[in-house]
Amino acid sequence: MSKRLYRSGCTTLAAAAVGLIAGVGAAAAKPILMPTLAKEIQIQQQIWQQHTFAPAGALQPPAPPCPENGMLPAPLSNCGVPEAPATTLPFPGNMAYWGGHVQTHPHVYIVYWGWGEKGAFPASQPCTAEKLTEGSVTATLKCDPDGAGKYMANWVYQLGGTQWAGEQTQYYETLNDPSGNPYNQHIANPTDQLAGIWVDDGNSITGLPKTSASNPAGSSNTYTDLAAEASRAAAHFHVTDLANADFVIAQPADYSDPNAVSTGYCAFHDYVYPGFEGGIYNGLTKGIAYTNMPYALSINSNGANVCGENAVNSGAAGKLDGFSIVLGHEIEETVTDPGAEDILGSGTSTTNLGGWYDALDANENGDKCAWVGESLGAPGEPAVTPIPGAINDIKGNHGQTFAVQSLWSNDAAEGAGYCAGAGDDLPQPLPPQ
Repeated sequence: MSKRLYRSGCTTLAAAAVGLIAGVGAAAAKPILMPTLAKEIQIQQQIWQQHTFAPAGALQPPAPPCPENGMLPAPLSNCGVPEAPATTLPFPGNMAYWGGHVQTHPHVYIVYWGWGEKGAFPASQPCTAEKLTEGSVTATLKCDPDGAGKYMANWVYQLGGTQWAGEQTQYYETLNDPSGNPYNQHIANPTDQLAGIWVDDGNSITGLPKTSASNPAGSSNTYTDLAAEASRAAAHFHVTDLANADFVIAQPADYSDPNAVSTGYCAFHDYVYPGFEGGIYNGLTKGIAYTNMPYALSINSNGANVCGENAVNSGAAGKLDGFSIVLGHEIEETVTDPGAEDILGSGTSTTNLGGWYDALDANENGDKCAWVGESLGAPGEPAVTPIPGAINDIKGNHGQTFAVQSLWSNDAAEGAGYCAGAGDDLPQPLPPQ
């Protein structure tokens, strides 16, 4: 999801909004986070208290664009009534193109970092080898006690060519032909988007749990550490077309990103650009898009998983729901916005690295549909409200069932836009009689 959705009251979103309004400084200085359901509910409740139930006179007319947290830094605040997070119904407003590149021919590389290292999984879980065979791509995990590694590999191998991934084909990047005339190159939806698997037990992951997202740039900074592994992966796979590559850094249970639990997110994606974002990516390969995929079953709050376990399916059938929901969300946001909303420069001299996101509050196409239909925790409520666009099961291109969230489609609802692709789209209007 999005790097600005809820970090410290969405301060990075506010910064992005200021950049859009006043043209001061760069936007999107943090990786784009997908919040946990618990964090999403917390934000929803804060919005209700601060705005919906605010004392008379507390609300001011908005100074658009109005970010999700409802506040802009001085002198632009108070913004007014903000968007409610999409735990119930998505907020209207279509995606806009900001000029950056998209992944017109997406290729996903999965890196299982440290899954075979000692201590990667709890000692109480039996550790047996898991052979991964995804078409011509094969690999072996030394340990995959929950089957999550195989499930993720199956998912990435099977997501291409589905109606769900096909929602992306409406989006494009604008290029110039040899004569200088602009044209739009649309995103393709090839059947096989899994480009490679690397089981990396040679570069130790044991330092990752000791990192922090707030540390200075370097090996103790979580973003630097993850991007360094993505940079090693790009070299391992000999990737020359970075513009269409997404490196998924999948972590085992006990060596997983420590910020996910403490901050309240399930995963994130970001773009490696040295000399930007406080120098966290200095010295690394420029132009890498990567996905941080913590071990979803390890992200818990008050004893309950908050990253999608049994979000769609009950019992054992739904234990791994969160892995496909979260990973799919990040992959497709990377496809439409590999530049992760970054804006270089300041004032009237700026360059947008971002591709597609909402002009109103900077939500990407996964953000706008995250956890749609999910219960807000009221006793007796069903796990998923049966509304169009809610999280749902789809079949991959080889027949396996995967839980997914829908993706924002500008084309849905006759161009008004809505969440689509999860098999529970809005009913289509009747044809003219």
